[in-house]
Amino acid sequence: MLTSKKILIVEGSGDLLNLLGEALALLGWETILAESDREAINKLEGERDLPSVVLLDMRTPVIGIKLAATLKVHPVYKKIPILAASGHSRGLTGERCLALGCDDFIPSPLNLPELETRLTKILAAERLKTIRAIGTLNLESNRRERRSRGAGHWGVA
Repeated sequence: MLTSKKILIVEGSGDLLNLLGEALALLGWETILAESDREAINKLEGERDLPSVVLLDMRTPVIGIKLAATLKVHPVYKKIPILAASGHSRGLTGERCLALGCDDFIPSPLNLPELETRLTKILAAERLKTIRAIGTLNLESNRRERRSRGAGHWGVA
């Protein structure tokens, strides 16, 4: 279930990475910090609980594209939403990031209130997916139970 406030921040600039980590920690997020795609994967492998979102710097498109592709095909990590961040002049456009499998895009330089809003929306969407999945499982379980008892369409034998 991906509903905790835990974030993996992948940012090539160590100073900006630390600043983002501190700012999001003040907003109640548990942060995992990585300066490269390789470091991000290593940190994910070492985590017991998956982050609820990845904030991925796309200013260096090769690294961002590689990591987004790696996460989206991984059997476990593909469930983690990716919020891509990039300045249009230096990195990928929002449309391109979404086409690559990222779940949302925020332009750089990052605006902290906008970042918080986007992250909150991602968490809300993930919670809704979880609720729908649980509801579907319960509905299917009830249908199988009625069938095994010989109940008809309306639950009447």
